[in-house]
Amino acid sequence: MSSQHESSGASPNGSEANIEPSGEANRSSRIGNQISEFAQTAKSQAASAIQPIANNAKSMAEEQKQRGATRIDGIARAVHSAADEIAKEVPVAATYVHAAADRLDRTSGLLRDNSVEDLVKMATDFAQERPYLFIGGAVASGFLLTRLLRSSTETEDDSEYGGA
Repeated sequence: MSSQHESSGASPNGSEANIEPSGEANRSSRIGNQISEFAQTAKSQAASAIQPIANNAKSMAEEQKQRGATRIDGIARAVHSAADEIAKEVPVAATYVHAAADRLDRTSGLLRDNSVEDLVKMATDFAQERPYLFIGGAVASGFLLTRLLRSSTETEDDSEYGGA
């Protein structure tokens, strides 16, 4: 009787054995390969679609960076001029104002001479080294940037409507 169970394909515990295990493995392998190919195709299509957007964003960031550097240059020149006027009345104070203008000049150069990626890396490194100073600087920069943008918008609006 034991020879009957072995020849009928039944396993010793009474359940039927898989007669063609390689067929199931092949089908699973094919399905796995198809899924893998589909995932790879989707990934390459997504990368192709995202690349122009990323290039456009990078280009816009570079343009804004250059505009910011130009604006900071203008501010630095104005601060230097103010320092020259202050020097006539309070020479000691003028020294500090010129020092602030020099920092603006260095900041402008930093923007011009480095890529957006470099600037992000510098900011990230600084934030990790000195988080409280970074947060304070970000708040102060946001405040100043908001003031600058508002004043430039008001100036553009005034010139657009004939100064009234």
